[in-house]
Amino acid sequence: MTITRQRKLIFATAAFLLIAAIISGLSSLAIIGRRKSERSQEYSVASGELVDPDVIVWLQPKSVDVLAGTIKYVAEFELSTAASSKTYDNDFYYSPAVALNVSIGSETFVFKANQPMLQQTGSAPLLGDFNFYPFDNFTGIITASAISGPRGQPVKLSLVVAGIPNGFKIVYTALDFTEEAIVLAEISRNPTVVTFATLIMIIMWFLALASVTFAGCLHMLEKKVEGAYLAFTIALLFAMPGVRNTMPSAPPIGCLADQMVLVWVMVILAFCVLQYFVRMILNLAPVAEKESL
Repeated sequence: MTITRQRKLIFATAAFLLIAAIISGLSSLAIIGRRKSERSQEYSVASGELVDPDVIVWLQPKSVDVLAGTIKYVAEFELSTAASSKTYDNDFYYSPAVALNVSIGSETFVFKANQPMLQQTGSAPLLGDFNFYPFDNFTGIITASAISGPRGQPVKLSLVVAGIPNGFKIVYTALDFTEEAIVLAEISRNPTVVTFATLIMIIMWFLALASVTFAGCLHMLEKKVEGAYLAFTIALLFAMPGVRNTMPSAPPIGCLADQMVLVWVMVILAFCVLQYFVRMILNLAPVAEKESL
């Protein structure tokens, strides 16, 4: 079959437009991701004593570990003039006039008098089930309180939570309590992660359906099964777990997405491989010679 010049031009134009669309899409995703990263600090909420607090805790979530059920954060501390040390002078860190204990969640950070309050890292508990990936939802509870002096006098504290880790969407809500500052974080996968994960699952289904359609056509049309068909299907079968693991931030195998896609896709491909083996074995059987009349 001779391909005309016009068809070559059409194919070349279509290929160019497809490549341009892919590059444009990837560039758009990169630009959107960078802008979201730059604007992550705009998503903030304050809880606790908001009028003249003695201690302000600036907390920035850095990552969400759904397997461990924690939100990892970095905390910075700011003191009012009345609570700051008069003998310690530092442009980068505050220092308390008296010993100060700041509790964030289940972790307590102890700061001695006239010593710098350095940045601290920690984690807060996370409630939810990652088995519903990529449509899983989590709830994080971040609490903060402070006491000072040998008698443990309560200190007016304000908790400011700002920032969104990559790959997630978080809605912060400040809760009103007099004893401590509490921020509720409603966490879910961001639309980019959901879109990519869904697209990969759809591709896996289409690959499996294409393989079973091809195997069915070979059987119905009584075509010979070549070794290349068998090798390609086996390679596709063992490649599926790797394709599944390309889903962004995917949990270990066994979640709902695997029950909906991976298990069934591998079963379909395994049946295709078995069907090829059966037909190739039957083709090896000797053909009975016709008896001469």
